[in-house]
Amino acid sequence: MTIDFTVASREFFAPLETAAVETGELAPHGVPAAWCGVREGVWRMWHRPGQLDGVDEGWKVHVSARAERLDEVLDVVAAACFDQDVAFKHLSARLFYWWTHQKFAPRPQAGKFIAAYPATVAAAERLMNRLRADLADEAGPYILTDRRFGDSRTVHYRYGSYKPLFRLQPDGTRQALVRDGRGEPVPDRRGVSFHLPDGVTDPFRPAPAATAAPATAAPAPGRATRSVGPYTIESAVRFSSAGGTYLGRDSSTGRPVFIKEGRSHIGLREDDATGTEQLREEWETLTRLHETAPGLAPEPIEYLRKWEHEFLVVERIDGDPLWRWLALNHPVLVVGATPDRFAAYYRRCEELLSRIEQAVARLHAAGYLFVDVSPGNVLVGPDDTVRLVDFGAAHRLGTPFRKAGTPGYMPPDRLVGDDPAVHDHYGLAGLAQLLVGPLHPVVQLNPDALTHLHHELSELAPVPAALWSRVLRYHEPSPAPALPGPAEVAADPLRHLRDLRDRTAAALLAMADLDHPKRIFPTIVEGFQSNTVCVAYGTAGVVHALRQSGVALPDGLLDRLRADALAAAPDLAPGLHAGSAGVARVLADCGLLDEARTLLDAADRHRLTTECATLAGGTAGVALAHLALHRHSGDDRHLRRAAELAAALPPDDELTARLGADDATGLLHGRCGVALMLQQVGTATDDPVLVRRAVRLLHAELDRASDPDAAGLLFPISRANRRAMTYLYSGSAGMLYTTTRCLAAADDERLAEALPRLLAAVRVTFTVLPGLYQGMAGLAFALADHARRTGGEPARRDAVRAARALFKHAIPHETGVRFLGDPQLRFSAELWSGSAGVLFGLSQVLDPRPDGLFAVEPLAVPRTAEPLLEVAR
Repeated sequence: MTIDFTVASREFFAPLETAAVETGELAPHGVPAAWCGVREGVWRMWHRPGQLDGVDEGWKVHVSARAERLDEVLDVVAAACFDQDVAFKHLSARLFYWWTHQKFAPRPQAGKFIAAYPATVAAAERLMNRLRADLADEAGPYILTDRRFGDSRTVHYRYGSYKPLFRLQPDGTRQALVRDGRGEPVPDRRGVSFHLPDGVTDPFRPAPAATAAPATAAPAPGRATRSVGPYTIESAVRFSSAGGTYLGRDSSTGRPVFIKEGRSHIGLREDDATGTEQLREEWETLTRLHETAPGLAPEPIEYLRKWEHEFLVVERIDGDPLWRWLALNHPVLVVGATPDRFAAYYRRCEELLSRIEQAVARLHAAGYLFVDVSPGNVLVGPDDTVRLVDFGAAHRLGTPFRKAGTPGYMPPDRLVGDDPAVHDHYGLAGLAQLLVGPLHPVVQLNPDALTHLHHELSELAPVPAALWSRVLRYHEPSPAPALPGPAEVAADPLRHLRDLRDRTAAALLAMADLDHPKRIFPTIVEGFQSNTVCVAYGTAGVVHALRQSGVALPDGLLDRLRADALAAAPDLAPGLHAGSAGVARVLADCGLLDEARTLLDAADRHRLTTECATLAGGTAGVALAHLALHRHSGDDRHLRRAAELAAALPPDDELTARLGADDATGLLHGRCGVALMLQQVGTATDDPVLVRRAVRLLHAELDRASDPDAAGLLFPISRANRRAMTYLYSGSAGMLYTTTRCLAAADDERLAEALPRLLAAVRVTFTVLPGLYQGMAGLAFALADHARRTGGEPARRDAVRAARALFKHAIPHETGVRFLGDPQLRFSAELWSGSAGVLFGLSQVLDPRPDGLFAVEPLAVPRTAEPLLEVAR
């Protein structure tokens, strides 16, 4: 979970295990002299040297515990493991226990406090029998990945690898493996239910049905519909480690209901209240409100218990969460929306906000604060009626206050003082900001961002003063802003954009830490999950952005990238964005051709280069890297290899299996990126067959448009994820980038017809994120690239306008200007979503250069097009 990466630092993402542990360390007593304890991430491992030699997999024994019984349970388990000579590990601090047991902790991990590694089946059974007896009076969370042993409420087991066994994925992450009954490595399915690999059988008697917990209360595919008491579960809404929420129906009356689940001893709140304890509190709140203010909150129907889970049944309220209503109705998301449409939308917003405020005021009159006023807790009905839902954080006046809420809608402590009602008023102001344009994480750090937002919206249609005053209630702009205001930027955009670029570069360089053991530049969670040297999330991408922007590299940076990349080479995926091909491209651009060849040779040999076809992680990206090395070295071997990779792709109708998950679309994971490679290689080798195939693949992408008749073409992420995207990695901007190149290489009526509608979709000036691949910087880059290649002055103006929109994402800092990385909880430097990507986008608008996004212009652009570059400048 991303939130775990915010614990260690207030500025940057960092793994949970790097958090400082000042108190609450956990360790067993009575450790024998021959045993040693070694810290491994959030765990501490206890073993004798050589204890598990030759044991690769087996029956892991997991022990869960309640928060208040950690020391006692640890001592009991440790004593048994010491006596029986079984290696084990445990969470090394209470801090790590809380974060792996809180409500939003990853569900497959939740509940695991201790893991033991018996060498044989007999040893596992012997250990579990002892622990079942020694911990008979203890209770703990049910571990979803496991089975409980006998009637124990704390002892669990599952079959898995004892030593690291992984299969590298195209995105640079590692899929955990385990050997099946034939000794073959297969995916280790660490989901939310017990699973055994083929050929492995459970040697222990399964727990009786009465003590075998269901993974969830929801129906599973191919199984009978489940029920809770008299209520039939129809579908699951969402899950957390605290339990699930479900849509259901009263089996006897047919009445639709909403069911909320609480799991015992897990889903901790900051005061260590468990999922079931929180659910009981909510039941009491709803019961009181139903008596004193009926209709304000969902009607409580029944509270019941099934096995160790408890369930709250309330009336089902039809409607969309406010965030979904926004996505369906905001005119800023509609190409060509008229001022009248904006005016009608703003009227609806004011009506909605008034109704929400009335509901909150009625709640206050009933003696409660809502506390978590956020878009997921407001439902909007078909007639724009509103209802508050999820009263789990509600506070009864006169009782001790407990802080809770949603990031962006929780007030800072300095605003609250001794008036907890500020939580509700701040949340209401946050809802107003959501409805005009959600920039909450930025605004909390730089309220002046709202001035830029207001200016942009006003260029489309007037924003009602009353609505805007709601937005500004807690975020008045500064009288002396650190960045120029929107009027100043509009009056002299190029000067101010250059200043923004330079200040972004200065802050980016200041974030470099050449002595950091894990990374040089701050990255996002995906960087820690893949690697911190690659183009998308690591040093190579930052180096690329700096060089493309004409910024001198700090001393030692290139040497560190070279050393880190060569050391990591055996463990890198081959791809252009998350692997060795991309690093090779950057090193080649820096003149390190020998090192680039070494990395690219490794990419060539990697199985993923043929198993995956995408620009991000497979064939297409590796082929483009070969084109780049051919340009740098003149070695025709690289050109031949690029052509071989292009020719080896499967036919169009068999390509899906080698694209991103669920038949992904887009530049990085879909046919669009493969088409880019085919056009580049086809142009470089003068092969019209490859170029024609590139066009054909773009036609297939156009077939996937969310609305083929719309004025602006948007694209779903995949067959499964239907969100309509306009971004560079997936969506209109990536399609514009590739389509522009294909039209330069081959005439095509359908692409020519689509091009204006791609441009229309990319001309928006509001995105939630600022970054290159899924934010405003990417739109600005795509427009600037199109203008450079076509000489189109309108696209050039659009690119400058898009770059100006980055001011509303900018956060002044003493070192310059910073940007928040995805998902906007911390600052980041990487190319994908952070400052390097913004720097790259700004630089391409101000000083367009060829080869910016790893295409190979000298091989693909005819010399007659070169004058257009000067026109664009």
